[in-house]
Amino acid sequence: MSQNYDYEFEVTEQRRKLWNVEMEIYSYFKEVCNKHNLKYFAVGGTLLGAARHKGFIPWDDDMDFGMPYEDYIKFMYIMKEECKEPYHLLSIVTDPVYGGITLSRLRRSDTTACSKWEYDHVGSFSDNEDYNMGIWIDILPFCNVPVDEETRKAQKEQIMDVWKAVRGYSALEAAEKGRESVVNPEYKEYIDIYKKYSEKYSLDEIKMLYLERCGMNKERTGLLGVTSFRTFQPNLIWKTEWFDETVELPFENITVTCPKYYNEVLTHQYGDWRIPVKNAAYHEIYIYDADVPYKEYFKKLRQENK
Repeated sequence: MSQNYDYEFEVTEQRRKLWNVEMEIYSYFKEVCNKHNLKYFAVGGTLLGAARHKGFIPWDDDMDFGMPYEDYIKFMYIMKEECKEPYHLLSIVTDPVYGGITLSRLRRSDTTACSKWEYDHVGSFSDNEDYNMGIWIDILPFCNVPVDEETRKAQKEQIMDVWKAVRGYSALEAAEKGRESVVNPEYKEYIDIYKKYSEKYSLDEIKMLYLERCGMNKERTGLLGVTSFRTFQPNLIWKTEWFDETVELPFENITVTCPKYYNEVLTHQYGDWRIPVKNAAYHEIYIYDADVPYKEYFKKLRQENK
């Protein structure tokens, strides 16, 4: 189990239930990846938790894993054929209702969890049960990053242009349904960009184009990064060799697969990662219930709000 740290942070029974579901989802993810010889590794708060706490950071609420771009693409198509209830992969390949393009979420349909964006746009008012809002683990594509700054800048511009188009679609849809209150004002510009792309591409094609531009460097460059999230942020670009090998690290009552050179990865991303900084992590989960399926949870919520 996790080491005991005195951070004056109470780990509730519900949070432990959340963690247990996430670890169970990870075990399923690991099984699929091993079956198909796909590479993956813990990243972000999960890697930090494994290295420093031998488990979850007490105030962390999710699990994060990275995959090399090519394996990530394969994974989405494999899950389109293989994924069975209660598991559900929310991704641009497996799920047409998914608005996200920066990552995939492997979820459990017999539980409830959502981000603030999901709560505002889907859960609090919509009868759309096709959008899965079970407890999840995040899976991100790790892409080859150009060494040359000018090449990197040009790729970033291409990536962000398509990203704005996808966000423009979401803004347009919200406005058309009378939900302008949840539309960021700057998205007005994005709507025009979406309309430009939609003259040539379907929405699914635009999403895939975005991902293709994130992974457009097919040859190993020596640098690996999360180009689809906080595009080309310096602390999210690492040496490729740090991820070439993996190692199993203790994590609660299981182990998780981590980059062998996790010290180098974490030092580059966080600095002195051995010193805990309470609530420094980026948190996504807004509400959750490990005991109630999301369809039941939000049906009750909508009835109460009528």
